[in-house]
Amino acid sequence: MTAIPLSRLLAVGRPDDAPVADGVTFARFRADVAGNAARLKGCRRGLLVAPDGYWGAVGLLALLHAGAEVTIPPNAQPGTLAALTADGAVPVGGDLGGNLGPGGEGMALASLDPETPLTFFTSGSTGEPKRVVRTLGMLEAEALATESVLGRLAGPSARVHATVPHQHVYGLNFRLLWPLVTGRPFASAMHELWETALAALDAGSVLVTSPAHLTRLAGIAPLPPSRRPALVLSAGAPLPEPAAREAAAIFGTPVTEIFGSTETGAIAHRRREAGDPSWRPLPGVVAGRTPDGRLRVGATHVEGGEHVGSDLVEMTEDGGFRVLGRADRIAKVEGKRVSLPEVEAQLRRSPLVADAAALMLEQLCAVVVPSAEGAARLADLGAFRFGRLLRRELSAVQEPAGLPRRWRFVSRLPDGALGKRRHADIAALFEESALPEIALSEIATHRPTAPDVRAVRPLADGVELDLFIPGDLAQLDGHFPGMPIVPGVAQIDWAVMFANTHLGLGIEVAQSLQVKFRRVTVPDTMVTLALRHAPARRRLTFEYRYGDETLSSGSIGVEGIAP
Repeated sequence: MTAIPLSRLLAVGRPDDAPVADGVTFARFRADVAGNAARLKGCRRGLLVAPDGYWGAVGLLALLHAGAEVTIPPNAQPGTLAALTADGAVPVGGDLGGNLGPGGEGMALASLDPETPLTFFTSGSTGEPKRVVRTLGMLEAEALATESVLGRLAGPSARVHATVPHQHVYGLNFRLLWPLVTGRPFASAMHELWETALAALDAGSVLVTSPAHLTRLAGIAPLPPSRRPALVLSAGAPLPEPAAREAAAIFGTPVTEIFGSTETGAIAHRRREAGDPSWRPLPGVVAGRTPDGRLRVGATHVEGGEHVGSDLVEMTEDGGFRVLGRADRIAKVEGKRVSLPEVEAQLRRSPLVADAAALMLEQLCAVVVPSAEGAARLADLGAFRFGRLLRRELSAVQEPAGLPRRWRFVSRLPDGALGKRRHADIAALFEESALPEIALSEIATHRPTAPDVRAVRPLADGVELDLFIPGDLAQLDGHFPGMPIVPGVAQIDWAVMFANTHLGLGIEVAQSLQVKFRRVTVPDTMVTLALRHAPARRRLTFEYRYGDETLSSGSIGVEGIAP
């Protein structure tokens, strides 16, 4: 199918019966955009928070056609969204903005101005999220450059699936914009588990994924030819060689990696057929090296036509480049960029913290100098619970990847002879022999096994609890590395434990058990647990919810509970 730039997609159009997503035709897609654009007319700034892929595409184009400034938030954490909506931005889609709906009386959809700006965020080097403004024309050019390379690998009607969200440049371009521009249908839902992703694949499809997922393929059998995708994409961090080999064996095709950033979009690619190949610039991209060794990129889809990043590179004879490391303090945690200065700045905003330093060792680590108030809380709570308290504060503005896993508390941060803080001095505090003034040794030996109870509300037949699930739960070990998921057995155990505590049931033996897991439950999340006791049936029912969404539910038949 002929590629159509996004700015002219709805003005030029495609056949009414052309597929867009999950059985949705182009005619319905155009009507949904037109109807929502009419409802959003007059919106000055829109914050795109729709988690569903189809409604994300509708919301994006509806805002653009309504003439609104579009912002893609860096994450969906409550503190982040609260800050971005404080100046009047209107959330579109999702829990905070359920203002997208089908069809309705629509507005005429003319061509859009390619110079229309869209705002993204990336991890900055100053301690604050960095705003990045890219134009619609830049995103179009990126999608067309992508097609010139990937189009020969993916058929024109290949269905696009994803395990990554569209709330960042990589996911937005490859999950939504590239399919829209080229006429390929895409799956609305993001696959959170390999079981659902693999079941949805068919021969010739496309999978947009990341190292965080591709490093968790152990134990999965190779797919039969009828379900092998034509193209597997990965971005966010280099894929380790063992994971690249394992993925190729399972999917029946080598992984194609994408290199880029929020500032530049996709600029290079490589196919992991063997070893560690160099990165090849996309058509229209010129890659070079600055005198201090950093990557210089020239492209039409880069603001100002040129960008110098923080990646140290060496140029190769084939016109490509190899990445040697980073020149700044942006760490890659589970494939996501985490600004160490940003983590430090957010810690310092706490009244409990006087100073802080963040660093990346095997895990994200933090060294904190408590304030007077913080020192009192530390003495009262102990190092372990004080560390969890700081993690909870950070979770309002940081995704789980940006929450330190290891902590040290000291009276002052170590400085070098000239007052310059050295990485080696900070890292030494985490050595086994190190004994900081206020050590956090108890973290290693006293990890939590249950969530924190934040609120308890009585029900007519039971009780309802608000629970915060910490990211350092002992049950998360090995479940799963890179993307921790709360095990189902832990959820059942907590339901019994809280029923015994708050309902006085004294459950010891379960005679029967029925459980349904609808969505995965992740750590560093607030959930609600509803427990209901039916004495006549000798059953306890439970339900875990995130907002209005049910995560898991079930019932337990037990002995020792009198009717």
